[in-house]
Amino acid sequence: MSKLYMLTKQDCPNCNRLKLYLKTVLKDKYINDITIVDKEEHYDLFVKMVKTHMVLALPVLIKDNEILIDMNPIKVKEFLEKHIDK
Repeated sequence: MSKLYMLTKQDCPNCNRLKLYLKTVLKDKYINDITIVDKEEHYDLFVKMVKTHMVLALPVLIKDNEILIDMNPIKVKEFLEKHIDK
């Protein structure tokens, strides 16, 4: 089974909002199912994924070849529910 990734970077307001949403509203329900790829911590993997998926903005959720760029809370929840069986 492939992983669900979240591409992020430090000092990114939108990234911080998504992390806060995952933690507070979704109560860390998906925390163990998401592999966070931080630009500063995992630079090589981050760059590879950005190039592979042609990412232009952060944060982004990636599962296989499906990418969610719109961080609307409803869309985030739908994306997670679709790809994570909980």
